[in-house]
Parts: sequence; structure tokens; C-alpha cells
Amino acid sequence: MVIDVPPQKRFPADNFAEWNNGHPLGLRTVHAYVLVFDMGNLETFRYCRSMRDQILDSFCHRDFSIIVVGNKYDTISETQANSQELKDISTLVRKHWRCGYVECSAQYNYKIGDVFRELMGCTSTGSAIGTDFSQSNRNKGRCTIL
Repeated sequence: MVIDVPPQKRFPADNFAEWNNGHPLGLRTVHAYVLVFDMGNLETFRYCRSMRDQILDSFCHRDFSIIVVGNKYDTISETQANSQELKDISTLVRKHWRCGYVECSAQYNYKIGDVFRELMGCTSTGSAIGTDFSQSNRNKGRCTIL
């Protein structure tokens, strides 16, 4: 199941906080997080960075994957596409965060398949960095994607 949620002010620190906000979305029970930013507006990457940090801070384990997607590739110029800022983001995500990273254009369906391939590659074995999922018997073989 894939759930697209609006921007959140804060990632819920625990299950009680998520249920207490009146709109429980199941943010704490997924197998993978896909954080999407607008490649033409790098402020949106800062938001993704903040969400990633909050996600990691709210768990004492790492039995989920995080994938970062740069969307709206079609809206940036060739100069922007080769900019040092975007290269730095790619390096940060792939090498330092050890997360999947894909640049795509949803409007033109450019590399959208790569986003899902990256996602399935991360979730089929547990995560991109080789950790295993803790699944209950009831949910064995099922995958929830947010």
C-alpha cells in the first residue's frame, strides 16, 4: 500500500503522539519512507532532511528504509542539473545517509519506474543497508509503503 501524506510539521515521536493528533496515518508502522523534494526548490530538500532526522530520532532501531526522490527534473535547466548543490545532495543521500536516491519527473513519467525499483530493492531484503524487517506473523509477506 502506498500512502501520500501532506507535509507534516513534526514526525510523531511515538505511537501515542501519532494517535493523539487526531489524524493517525500509520507513519510509524511502515517499511519504507519515500521523501520527495522539488529539484528546482532546494528548500524542499531541507524539509526532507528535517523529516529524515526526525524519523531516525524517533526510533531506537532501524528496521525500515528511506529513499530520497528529487522530483521535477523536467523543470530544471541543464546547468542546474549539473550544479554542485544537486551533486552534493546525491552524495549526501547515497554515501553518508546510505539511502536510495532517484531523480525523476512525475509529470513526464521519467524514471518513475526507477523509484519503485529502488523501493522494492530496499524492501525485498529489509533495507538498502541490509537490516532485516521485524514482521509479525499476521503481516508476514506484506509490505506497507509510505
